[in-house]
Amino acid sequence: DPHCDGKPTTRGRWVIQNGPPDIERTMDLDGDGQCSGDIQHESDDKAHPPMGSHEWSMQCGQGTWMERRSLTLHDVPQGEKLTLLKGVGWEHPLGGWFNLRKWWYVGNTVSIPRLGLPSLNMQDAAGGFRTNFPEVVGTVTVWPSLLAMGATWDPPAVKAFGEALGREFAGKGANAILGPSVNVHRTARNGRNFEYMSGEDPYLGSRLAPAYVEGVQSQGVFAVVKHWVFNEQETHRNYESSVVDEKTAWELYYPPFQAAIDAGVSAVMCSYNRVNGEHSCASKEQLSVLHDQMGFKGFVQSDWWATHEESLGKGLDQEMPGIGDDTGNYFRPEALSKEGQAAIDTATRRVLAVMYRMRLDRTTQCAPPHCQESFLKPVSTPEHVALARSAAAKSVVLLKNEGRLLPLEYESLRVVHQADAFSAASPRGAKAAKRIAIIGPAADAPPFSTHGQGQGQGDWATGDYYSGGGSGHLEGGIVTPLQGLKRKAAQLGFEVAVSLSGDIEDAVRIANLADVAIVVAGTSSGESRDRKNLNLDGDADRMIDAVAKIRRTIVLVEAPGAVLMPWRSAVDSILVMFLGGQETGNAWADVVFGEVAPEGRLPLMIPESEADTISPGMGGDVVYSEGLET
Repeated sequence: DPHCDGKPTTRGRWVIQNGPPDIERTMDLDGDGQCSGDIQHESDDKAHPPMGSHEWSMQCGQGTWMERRSLTLHDVPQGEKLTLLKGVGWEHPLGGWFNLRKWWYVGNTVSIPRLGLPSLNMQDAAGGFRTNFPEVVGTVTVWPSLLAMGATWDPPAVKAFGEALGREFAGKGANAILGPSVNVHRTARNGRNFEYMSGEDPYLGSRLAPAYVEGVQSQGVFAVVKHWVFNEQETHRNYESSVVDEKTAWELYYPPFQAAIDAGVSAVMCSYNRVNGEHSCASKEQLSVLHDQMGFKGFVQSDWWATHEESLGKGLDQEMPGIGDDTGNYFRPEALSKEGQAAIDTATRRVLAVMYRMRLDRTTQCAPPHCQESFLKPVSTPEHVALARSAAAKSVVLLKNEGRLLPLEYESLRVVHQADAFSAASPRGAKAAKRIAIIGPAADAPPFSTHGQGQGQGDWATGDYYSGGGSGHLEGGIVTPLQGLKRKAAQLGFEVAVSLSGDIEDAVRIANLADVAIVVAGTSSGESRDRKNLNLDGDADRMIDAVAKIRRTIVLVEAPGAVLMPWRSAVDSILVMFLGGQETGNAWADVVFGEVAPEGRLPLMIPESEADTISPGMGGDVVYSEGLET
């Protein structure tokens, strides 16, 4: 088979490996790695500890960070201890919503200058450094979603992605990244599935989470794995209680978290939902699993406003973001004092352990609110943009390719359209022209902006075809599919006809003028609510059917997770990208025209119908009665 000959890929040919990458051999998760020499060099401010499971052990620096943690604990007065356990930086105006103060990170703690301890500057990270201030837009890379990275099935690619993320976060003055998100998909309609790199496969998450953690933490930025635990839906997330048996928990939902812990992840974020009737952030049973059974040595922080009761003594170490009518009270000094000195010292010890192990006391960074310069600093580089493009292309999954229509090559397309005003005006002449029709509103959809800088409409949880909605949404210089495909087509000598209105009659008319039709269709989702259904947006299904009846048709799907494809038997080729970030259009062009082979693999099931999936619960107990049979 010439498409599997193992030779280097060239334009016009896809070379696809026989079978999935050998993930087992690319990651060492056995915990038998050795401490790297740089941890012993106390004078090397740029050196960072190794990211293997032994890094928390006594052999890996008992005379360094562990000793300093213990000495500091005895040197810190009670008031300073408490500042490490509660966030700052948010305000709650009377009658208003919670507001993040200008030039503060999403999560912050107070610095302790006399001990050289910086503020913890934490930022969301579903697809890069969160652009929650309009001035930040354009200064960071909008990376592919974590689900897209999951579709690569490629630990080295994920590690390189993590390293680049770490560099951008460090450049922005952040020393903590609120990721990776590793929850295993249970319901296909979960609004945050685009954030979860595990997809539906705990084995996949267990192999990719360590690569992410190692990559990020190699840059001196500590990772926070989330959301612990059983946070598999968004609608009613604050009220539903996940009821899960122990066998299902350990075999299906715990493994990606265990793998991140084995890789040395610094912190775990507990979730909004209840678990077996208890708030996740106050479940002594679930928080004890982390420390007593998984061997976690870092600290546990709450998701934002997810603290609902006294929980320091149950295993929660840090409350975020540190303000609120129903959450801020539980980590105030008078409340913490009631929990006892032992609980306070244990939580403080865990936070200090992370700070010293990551050598945050040896970094020079801003302390909010004096971080304007860091926030405005451009940290995206041409190398990062190239890596984002490569990662997005690597994530593309080929679902169908009848007659090997793809990749498109100029010489392989025969002319089927009649001469018209477009072809007559072409410098190539009507008879020689080869035309591609690019069809569908999604082909040139504007990104959604929470700052009023884009044309997209919606609220905080609204996503777009490039970045999902909510705390994981990023804005930046998006290359749309039309822009990427049109540019590459022109370079190769193709003409391009376009129908973007969504009108089916117009789509058919344009398709009739072309030799092959590319229909771009998509949907998105966001935090705090699940998708209403698994359909593509608008009238995409009927449009695809209509176009496929008259022309060879390629469908490019942009989605935050699983979607229905009732037209799959009617079209020639199907490619899927799970929200590809700013380089979406260029990545599509690279794959469609054969610069890059579509080597992505599905991290989830594409269902025949919604009846094949598990629906989100409607509040109350959500019993995982399916067990392992998902």
